[in-house]
Amino acid sequence: MMKSVILSRPCSTILRLSVTCLIILALNLHTGTGAVNSILAKSLEPKAKVNSGPIVGLEPANPMPVAYRSIVIKGGEGRRVLSQLRSEIGEEKMAVLLKLNRLDEQHLRAGVTLLIPEQIDELNAFSPFPRRLETAREVPKLILVSLRVQAFGAYEFGNLVRWGPTSSGKRATPTPAGLYHTNWKSKATRSSINEEWLLPWYFNLDNQRGISFHQYDLPGYPASHGCLRLLADDAAWIYGWADQWTLTADRRSVEAYGTPVIVFGKYDYGKQPPWKNLDTNYGASSVTGNELEEAIRLDLPTSSALNRNGSL
Repeated sequence: MMKSVILSRPCSTILRLSVTCLIILALNLHTGTGAVNSILAKSLEPKAKVNSGPIVGLEPANPMPVAYRSIVIKGGEGRRVLSQLRSEIGEEKMAVLLKLNRLDEQHLRAGVTLLIPEQIDELNAFSPFPRRLETAREVPKLILVSLRVQAFGAYEFGNLVRWGPTSSGKRATPTPAGLYHTNWKSKATRSSINEEWLLPWYFNLDNQRGISFHQYDLPGYPASHGCLRLLADDAAWIYGWADQWTLTADRRSVEAYGTPVIVFGKYDYGKQPPWKNLDTNYGASSVTGNELEEAIRLDLPTSSALNRNGSL
């Protein structure tokens, strides 16, 4: 987690979102958490009225059952297991396997249970998110983050283009659910909590609380100070794919917000992680339609309204 005191100059022009007919109720909307520093932000309380209709058009996240087996790494077997698996399945499939288990290589150690699908396909075949999100069909870019299943899904006009694992806030410093936007970014930033922590591919989401996407350890459970940790390839991809905010000439308010990021759900710190149950339930770590419906109903119209009124 990083407390940011300097605004980085944005580099790209932001696409304004235009979303219509998204939900079935008229809502009183409020600003999300991904706003400018409090001394700069304007209070925006737009009201949006939308027509009735289906909330979410979903394809199954896992359309075909997947069989898994589990192995427990014992003693100092981590490196041996890693080497053996890599030689058996190859580098590309090894990366898929680690993502399924919400792990980076250095955390493949004694005591870790590794879930291994009998057939390892391309990563999107194991997505916890639906491949098509009809509600977001008019949204150029959208990132969904499920705290419950510790994963993000990136969409373009309602089509899933990438997903990957996250490590959100630990029990003492949980990541707050809600609407954020990708604000400003830096290829490498030092944490203000501990200067020894280098945060590569940093993309700020909340300028007041320092919540962000960035690369850092993925131990297989929520472990951050509130940020959303990512694997190196996912952090670099989001860094290049998502849009930054646009500030007014005096840099005192937001002219256009960046890519909307909806963080939703709740991680159950007292239970076994959902993906650890894949060997008995192949859909254990899939995001449900009800979860998506609730998150989108509350937050996606707010993002649209902010970008329509962001210059006011």
